[in-house]
Amino acid sequence: MDPDYALQDVIRCKLCETPVPPLYCEICDIKLCKACAGEHLLDESKFHVVIPIKHRQSIRQISYDNPECQIHPAKLCELHCKQCDIPICAQCFSSKKHRIHDVIDISKFFERKTKTLQADLEELGKLVYPRYQEIASSFPVQRADLKRNTEKLILAINERGEVWHREIDNIIRNLKSDIGKTESEHKDFLQKQENEINHTISEISQTIGELKKIMDNNDVRLLCKYKSRNAEFRMLPPKFIVTLPSFSSPKIDTEQLTQQFGSLSTLCIKTEERIYTKSRETRQRPDSLESVWESD
Repeated sequence: MDPDYALQDVIRCKLCETPVPPLYCEICDIKLCKACAGEHLLDESKFHVVIPIKHRQSIRQISYDNPECQIHPAKLCELHCKQCDIPICAQCFSSKKHRIHDVIDISKFFERKTKTLQADLEELGKLVYPRYQEIASSFPVQRADLKRNTEKLILAINERGEVWHREIDNIIRNLKSDIGKTESEHKDFLQKQENEINHTISEISQTIGELKKIMDNNDVRLLCKYKSRNAEFRMLPPKFIVTLPSFSSPKIDTEQLTQQFGSLSTLCIKTEERIYTKSRETRQRPDSLESVWESD
């Protein structure tokens, strides 16, 4: 073989071209050297699962040993009862309890369950987790807009106050107090929403870890007990349309100072539902993870 050609054919790190990288990211489907793996994990735009590349195929091709029958300990379960959702042995199947039930080969059940688990892991890591991260990143921006708007309101009130005289000082203090209350109310609202988002992100991360644990340990009991939470996580939190207060100043009338100095509009927070749907192609092809995020 031509040495130059052989060097070009060597597997390399996706980020720095280092030859024969020892690591692999399950979510991003890229190979990484040890130096780049740390930097890759710091990217919080999506969840990452970095493993030794030699374990890649063993993880994707999981095999499980048939469990022992709970009713007949000397028997191994070769079937899975759909109605009872439990593994059963041939002797169980011949009993009255399962005779009219639908059953499938236990290996096919494991195969289907593993595919569901892998699909959930990929959907959470590639789609759901990044979307929640995106939502969480909007809170600092909203908080900065709130601060700028507050400063703008206070500046407008101060400039208006310079034109007027001491008799309106009390009005100015009252309006500033209203601004402070509005800002405090909005901050509390944003903090509550941010806490809820971060809590859900934590639950998603925990779920992803549990899925990986099931896949890595090949634990049949955990696999049988696994219940998908993806439908719950697809239900994104509502999007709130916030209209920040503004300051209006009608023409000055000294006989009606309180009414004419100006007033603050109330803080308006509207709710806009976020809808998570899978694309038509995804519904036709279960192996696809292409999805669409919509907001109405």
